[in-house]
Amino acid sequence: PVMTALTPLMVPEHFPNVPLIAVTRNPVFPRFIKIIEVKNKKLVELLRRKVRLAQPYAGVFLKKDDNNESDVVEDLNEIYQMGTFVQIHEMQDLGDKLRMIVMGHRRIRINKQLEVEPEEPENKQKVRRKQKRSKKEAEEEPGAKDQAVEVVLDPVAASSQEVLMVEVENVVHEDFQITEEVKALTAEIVKTIRDIIALNPLYRESVLQMMQAGQRVVDNPIYLSDMGAALTGAESQELQDILEETSIPKRLYKALSLLKKEYELSKLQQRLGREVEEKIKQTHRKYLLQEQLKIIKKELGLEKEDKDAIEEKFRERLKELVVPKHVMDVIDEELNKLGLLDNHSSEFNVTRNYLDWLTSIPWGKCSEENLELTRARAVLEEDHYGMDDVKKRILEFIAVSQLRGSTQGKILCFYGPPGVGKTSIARSIARALNREYFRFSVGGMTDVAEIKGHR
Repeated sequence: PVMTALTPLMVPEHFPNVPLIAVTRNPVFPRFIKIIEVKNKKLVELLRRKVRLAQPYAGVFLKKDDNNESDVVEDLNEIYQMGTFVQIHEMQDLGDKLRMIVMGHRRIRINKQLEVEPEEPENKQKVRRKQKRSKKEAEEEPGAKDQAVEVVLDPVAASSQEVLMVEVENVVHEDFQITEEVKALTAEIVKTIRDIIALNPLYRESVLQMMQAGQRVVDNPIYLSDMGAALTGAESQELQDILEETSIPKRLYKALSLLKKEYELSKLQQRLGREVEEKIKQTHRKYLLQEQLKIIKKELGLEKEDKDAIEEKFRERLKELVVPKHVMDVIDEELNKLGLLDNHSSEFNVTRNYLDWLTSIPWGKCSEENLELTRARAVLEEDHYGMDDVKKRILEFIAVSQLRGSTQGKILCFYGPPGVGKTSIARSIARALNREYFRFSVGGMTDVAEIKGHR
């Protein structure tokens, strides 16, 4: 990118024909600097040509539609008719766009649209310059001479054509006297600006950039009203209203109204920021106190860490149980592994569930079996009539256990439609053998791993 710093020129008091730059949201106020980027190819070429011709001037006008991002408009009705005459101080050529630093000088109003004539080849321009020198037309104004090459007035411009050049006239404010009302408005604006700066230090930099060196803003109501409007983040329509106001007392009053709104908004932002900050501080303080309380309780032995509490719970379960040695070895190994795992890891939950299952089994708790055939037969006959094959199989199991002196587990399979007595005969068999009856339903399970477990 090439940055071109333009030589300061005496800004002409009247410059009727200027390129039109359309901006959104914030208009340019006189005596204020603004950075503008231009991407439209035709407008970029026109501005480059104007700078080469030592005419670094343009008219900046606000678009009525804030959503329109274009640098140019196709109809003058798309922009407000009053804008600002600006001088291009610096221009940075970025190839496909221009970045310019412009300074506003005065208010202008559009009279009509002009048509831009294509740039002539360089050799033709040289011939024309020689002819002009031979005719000694030095008495003509430089601005008017150069513009004769650049633009041709077209009173009836095509509506579909982009508006690049316009004819403008200067807008002068109404005469006013420094009355008590103006002094009061000026003092109140200065006070409000100071209040805003006190609430938000970021405004201090904006004010320093806006104020020109060695100029007393308080003594200049015109500049002060524009500065008050430029400081605010008001709606584009409200800012344009101040730009179009020619009565200085009314302009001061409107600027003061916008500044008061900005002051109230700054106070609200400060209050909300303070509340959010206080809430964050309280949450952080509560968290720190809770962590300190945990450490204190741990030091006093009043509270243990999660892992210690889990291990203590599992060992408490095993106190009343007679756990076989090989099972106890597995439990100790899993407890050691649990202490090394992170609380939020998936393996931690798997290990904890496995230990929960291991410690929930009633190790060493056995009921005394009934091996008396007479009592078993009485219980079976008492609960059910018939079913001789089932009763005979149970009595045969008891008889074999009596002869062998030991009992082995058997699996009995009952099948049949609902309500024929499968569950009731199983409960009766458990009572006949004096064993604890436990029922768990596997209806709806399709995966064997859900019944057998994963470990």
